[in-house]
Amino acid sequence: RSLSIWERIGKQLRHAAHWIHLTIRNRGIPPAFIAWPELPSRRSTLYKICRELGWELTNQPRRKVAGIMRFEDVTEKSSALDGWLSQTGCAIWNEQCTDIRKQTLELHHHRAFGYGMAIDPASHRGPLVEKSDENAKHDGHILDGPMDQAAIDSSNVYQRVIRNQDEAGRWLDLRLVWIRRETPLVYLKFKNESERFTNLTHSVSIADTGACFSNEELMRVNELMRLHGVDSAELDILRDADSGQIFVVDINPTPWGPPSHLDRESSQKAIQMCAQVFRKAWEESKRQPSQL
Repeated sequence: RSLSIWERIGKQLRHAAHWIHLTIRNRGIPPAFIAWPELPSRRSTLYKICRELGWELTNQPRRKVAGIMRFEDVTEKSSALDGWLSQTGCAIWNEQCTDIRKQTLELHHHRAFGYGMAIDPASHRGPLVEKSDENAKHDGHILDGPMDQAAIDSSNVYQRVIRNQDEAGRWLDLRLVWIRRETPLVYLKFKNESERFTNLTHSVSIADTGACFSNEELMRVNELMRLHGVDSAELDILRDADSGQIFVVDINPTPWGPPSHLDRESSQKAIQMCAQVFRKAWEESKRQPSQL
């Protein structure tokens, strides 16, 4: 949606007021974190991390740059990076993360884990999941296979059904925060069965990464992120109750968060933990520009 002139003026005034606040907090011009080409909303995780760190978040050139990230909230990212970004001397996080389609994820998942989710809907017998190839659509639904060829939609993907229930029988999505091989926390997103393919939850909590994943699993996640060209993202992961295997079903380099239904104290704790890792990773990236 294009903004009216009054909406643009309002945003500019709010940004100016926030910049003045940051200048007072930093006792001088605040470090600027550049998100390009899109400026993240106040609901985004990146906005909240920058607020916690006292950094200005902008998509405009600045002299004092803390870091840069490609921030393009689409499945296939095609915007050419402006020349002035490279002149800052900073690494550009997620620069190579340009394709987060589920078909691409399936290909990389096989390479990193040795298995994937895709099935042939024309020959598979029994329940299967149909969902959009695009990221973050949350439109999955279960069908019965085999399917007639005429009913198969080439714009969708077809996957095995993953029974992601915990020991108490609750449907559980694991939302892993991943920042250049560091994993500060996992959001435990509990869902009703009828909402298991949506973004709706009935409760959320945070957990230690080591309590949710083995070292071997995290090594394979790191390889998956390398193949995808990711420096920072949040991953939706399901653990199959029957096989015990994990499946990365979505990669989101432009997340909103923390998730709804997480209490205020835990939300603030999560942002503080992520901000600490984020700052450390950026300091290290100045000495080691790429981990891809």
